[in-house]
Amino acid sequence: CESGRLPENAEVSMTDCPSHDRDTEKKSLSPVLENYLEIIFLEEAKDGAARASSIADAAKVSRSTVTSTLKTLKAMGLVEYEPYSLIHLTREGRIIGRDITHRHVIFREFFEQVLQLEHEEADAVACELEHVVPAPVIRRWGQFVLYMLNRDFWKNWQEDYRTERKKLIGTMAETFRNMGCIVYQDEV
Repeated sequence: CESGRLPENAEVSMTDCPSHDRDTEKKSLSPVLENYLEIIFLEEAKDGAARASSIADAAKVSRSTVTSTLKTLKAMGLVEYEPYSLIHLTREGRIIGRDITHRHVIFREFFEQVLQLEHEEADAVACELEHVVPAPVIRRWGQFVLYMLNRDFWKNWQEDYRTERKKLIGTMAETFRNMGCIVYQDEV
């Protein structure tokens, strides 16, 4: 899973393509294949096309693994690929890649900005969740965050949360001890 960062000049409109039923598509695409579409989508947004070597670097796999996966994606009608040539998403591949990237960004930003996780941890968790959360839930999640960001009481909440979080950790530890839970780690 790549970091999900779009270049500043990339245009990702959620309305420029027909609606995409992600839950139906999920039945035939594994998280690995979805990650490839996300990587290719980001490469196309940045450079106009993807290269097998850049996909291998982003996915942290060998070129032969990329070649095999690209053949699978081509057979599914999701990429335009020929050996030793530039790689492009088809219309359907672009819709799926955009959707996965959108999910990744929503989760990562929520984990970084709201839960105040470090970037690497937020990115890793976002990469896992982007494949399992149903479209209606992610849509509602995004709506909620936008709603909260537009409220006055939300403006200076982060410092207050940092302070309160330290108190809450102690409260949670005590609750877990009282419940008999043996697994608990204090936050650093």
